[in-house]
Parts: sequence; structure tokens; C-alpha cells
Amino acid sequence: MKSGVAGGATTSGAWGAELVQADARYTGDFITLLYGMTVYDRLGLKEVPPHVTIKGQDGGATANWVGEAKSIPVSAQDYSTVSLVPMKVAAISVVSKELLRHSSPAAEALVRDSLLQACAQKVDTTFLGSSAISAGVSPAGILNGLVSVGSSGNTAADLRSDLKELYAPFITAKYDTSGLRLVMHPGLAKSISLMANALGQTEFPGLGANGGTLLGDTVVTGHNVGATHMILLDPSNIWRIGDSGIEVSVSDQATLEQDGAPQGDSENPTASSATLMSMFGTDSVAFKIVRPVNFQKRRTTAVSFCGDSDYGNSSATTA
Repeated sequence: MKSGVAGGATTSGAWGAELVQADARYTGDFITLLYGMTVYDRLGLKEVPPHVTIKGQDGGATANWVGEAKSIPVSAQDYSTVSLVPMKVAAISVVSKELLRHSSPAAEALVRDSLLQACAQKVDTTFLGSSAISAGVSPAGILNGLVSVGSSGNTAADLRSDLKELYAPFITAKYDTSGLRLVMHPGLAKSISLMANALGQTEFPGLGANGGTLLGDTVVTGHNVGATHMILLDPSNIWRIGDSGIEVSVSDQATLEQDGAPQGDSENPTASSATLMSMFGTDSVAFKIVRPVNFQKRRTTAVSFCGDSDYGNSSATTA
């Protein structure tokens, strides 16, 4: 009898296996880094042009009842001017041309998108933070100079009490409170949404990890908000310069100070570090992202926050 002839298969040693084992990579998917949800671009802050002087009034006149022939009291007024100049957040990455030629998925889009996300995260963390202004470099965070409203506790009643405290400065300053927004971490929002009363009914329907409403106020969530921060703000009283667009540059001719803490300064010429590299000489490509950004509170009372919120934790979840 004649010998049997084996059929082609994908198993090792079978004929035809080379057809599927030549490239063991699966290119139908790519595991991307999970970046945090950002808040800055979702709040609808008040846009103003860069490099313009904005005039304002800090203190008003005072009127009085005055008797006949009596002197009228004189009152002073207080005015101010502010100018927002563009600052910038930027990022650079360098890759070899071999990586660009042979990568799958295409490295160009991945590197560019990663740099864009890095810039967005940096803007958001600065905006939601308490850092002071660095002249000519970065703006102050909206929490800079603020004192946290101490939380009353972790129950639903405590949350209502804390929200009342957050509202107090806005009420005192005569704000139109219809446009106020609450900003918090998705974890805190979810924790609040799970709170229930003694009958098992949800205390705060309409709220979830992705935001919603809390007692009539719109809630915006983001991963760059402090885990225990509950921030109340008026977007119409926080300036941001109008976006002039994000600049994306690619070059294989540039010479870069390829360092995590570069020393070069063209305005006040300073020697670069020892890591000065030629993209042409090393057959590499540099990707650069630059975004002009600046923001500032239009009024000092435009933001209030509770810094130690811990509602709905395991120790007490009912009012």
C-alpha cells in the first residue's frame, strides 16, 4: 500500500506552517496607554484673546443718606488691569528611521498621539492644582491661595452641609449660581452615587463615575482631580486664552539636546548639555508638540473646594 500524504497544518513541523508563523505579531489590535480623563477643555472657560489688557473693577463706590446742607461722604473706587500672555506646554520624542519604516502599527501616529495626550495631561494637572505661577513659564493652579472647606464627615447629610459651605462665598459675592460646576474625581463621584438611605433608596440619583448632576448642579469628573477634592467653580469667571491651535512638527534635520532636563536657552544663550544630537547624523526623526496655553481666575472668588471629601465610605453611608 502507498504511504499516506499528510495535509498542511499550522502545527510545528507540518508543511504550510511557515505561512502563518512568518510573523507572530497580531496587528489587528494595539494596547494603548489609558490616559486620564481631562477637565480643562470640557468646562467652557471664558475665552479671551492673548496679549490684550483687560480692565476691571475691584471695589465700588458707597452711597449714603445725607441730611439737608450736610456734606456728602466721599468714597473711593478700585480698578485693575490684567493681561494674559501665551505660555506653552510642549513635548518632544525622538525615534530612529528604522522604527518608522518597520513598525506595525505605524509609529508616527502613535508617537504623535502620545505627545498630544501628554500635553493635555500636563495642562489639566496644572489647572486643577495649587502650584503658584512661574513667571513666563506656567500659570498658577486654580486652587492656589485657597483654603479648603473642611468636610463635615462622610454621610449624605455631611455632603449637603459641605456643599452649602462651598456655595457660601458665591452667594456672598452675588454670583449667578446657575452656571456653577462641581468638579471631582470619578472615584469620588461613584462613591457618592452608591450612597443609599435607610430604605435602600439612592441618595443622589443622576450621578455616576462619568459625571452627571448632584443636587441640581452639573458635575464634571476627571482623573487629574485630587481623589478627595470636591471643587465648585464658575467657568465664566475663569479666563483662558483662545486656542491658536496645536503645533505639530516633525524633523530629521534638527539638532536636539536629547536630555530630560535640557540646559540650552536661546534667549539668554546658555551652553547645552553633552547630549546634543543630530537627527540627520543619527538617522533619526524628532516629533514636537507645542500648545500655547494660559488661564487665570477672573475673580478670586471664582473657585472654592473641599479637600478632604470621603463620602460614602464603609464606616457610614446613610444620612
